[in-house]
This record gives sequence, structure tokens and C-alpha cells, in this order.
Amino acid sequence: MKAFLKRHSLVSFFILAFALSWYPWILALLRGRTSGPNPLGPLVAAIVGTAILLGRPGLREFFSRLGRWRVGVKWYAIIFSLPILVCLLAAALTLSFLPHAPISALSIEKIRELPERFLFILLFIGLGEEPGWRGFALPQLQKRFSPMVASLILAPVWALWHLPLMGNEFPAPIILPFLISVFGATFMLTWLFNETNGSVLLPMLFHATVNTVGAGLIFPLFAGTSVILLWWIYALIWLGAGLAVLSFTANKTTPLVSAPAIRAT
Repeated sequence: MKAFLKRHSLVSFFILAFALSWYPWILALLRGRTSGPNPLGPLVAAIVGTAILLGRPGLREFFSRLGRWRVGVKWYAIIFSLPILVCLLAAALTLSFLPHAPISALSIEKIRELPERFLFILLFIGLGEEPGWRGFALPQLQKRFSPMVASLILAPVWALWHLPLMGNEFPAPIILPFLISVFGATFMLTWLFNETNGSVLLPMLFHATVNTVGAGLIFPLFAGTSVILLWWIYALIWLGAGLAVLSFTANKTTPLVSAPAIRAT
């Protein structure tokens, strides 16, 4: 079994990550209800996969990347400012196309909730997902493929992982733009991961910032047709930005810096 898992480490990780994430959804469906995925599934799958492949030395390296914070001030400026700028640009473009769209007022309570929301997303969603997708799967893929190709493989897997949220948290009109935004986020996170020497902490912080600013602040201000348009603009901005930064850095004369790959022995 161990030899099989080493030969098929990436496929085994995906299967385990989906099983550990989707079981609440499957159990809910059997009871005629609905539920989202367990965000901690990819983290647990990555820990199990790393332990099987590399044992304690591999786990030490894996966990060290979760706390790799010495990456330069500019990267913290990027991860905290870029999601805000993208949301504001998408909102401004939406209002330019629909100048009379009703917009809800931004309440003080919503602003006060942001730190608590950010911390919850960071420790539950960011910590649950990023060590799996970026900490385990991406290094595996980049052993064999370029960052762009690795991202194109990882993006649809990550998008499919969100299936329990389709039609529930994400209504039918915004499913497609949401999936496009997942591709854009995958490109951005690959770039961020590689450029910060394989830090998983920075993708976690970026993920938490994106969700906090978008779902927690900007998107609830819009409704009806305007929120659908906002989603499309938002998704296309992320897709274009992700493709641009990843294409630019992939063509540099200096190779991208990536985390040590998990090796099957």
C-alpha cells in the first residue's frame, strides 16, 4: 500500500482530500439536506500524504512552510492591498455600467466584524485549504510541469472541490463567474507561492483577505443584476491579473523559486 501511495501520491492526495471534505455534504444529501465541504479536508490529506512519503523530516519541512513569514514587506503589502483594489475596481466598473443600481449602505457593524471574520477564515478556510492545494499538490505538479501548466491542472480540481457550494452559497447565475475566479486565484496563488520561497502562510493570508473583503464586505452591497455583473467583472479581473503575473514571471531569466518538492522514494 505504501509503495502504491508513493507511486500515485498526487491522485491519492486528491481522493483523500475530497473524501475528507465532502463527507458532510454526502451525509446531508442522504438526509435530504444540504451542506458545504469541510475545509480542513485538504490539510489532513496533505499531512497524511507527507507522513507516508517522507516521514518526520517531510512533516517538519511541511509545517515549516506554514510559518514561513520572512518573505519581504512588499509581499504583505500585495496580499493585503491587491484584493481590496480588485474589489473596488470591480465595484466601480459595475456602477459605471449600471449607474442606477441600488447599493446598500456600508454599516459600521460590518466593518467592525472584519477582523473577527478574517481570523475565522484564516484559521478555518485558509489553514484548511492552502496547505493541501499549495503546500502539497502544487510542489508535486511543479516537479513535472511548468507553473502555468501545473496551475491549469490544479485549478479545475480546486473548482470541483467547491461543488457542494454550487446552487447553495453560489446561486446558478454566479456559478460560472465564480469558477472563472477560481482559475484566476489559482494563477495568483501559484505566483505568490513561488515568489515567496514556497511560503504557505502567504497564500493563507491572501485567501483570507480575498474572502473577507469580497464576500464579507463588497458583494453584500449589491443585489440582483448588479451583483451578477459584479461577479463577472471581478472574475475576469482576477483571471487577467493571474495570467499576467504568472506569464511574466515564468518568462524571467531567473527561475521561479518553489518549495522543496515532496519526493516519492
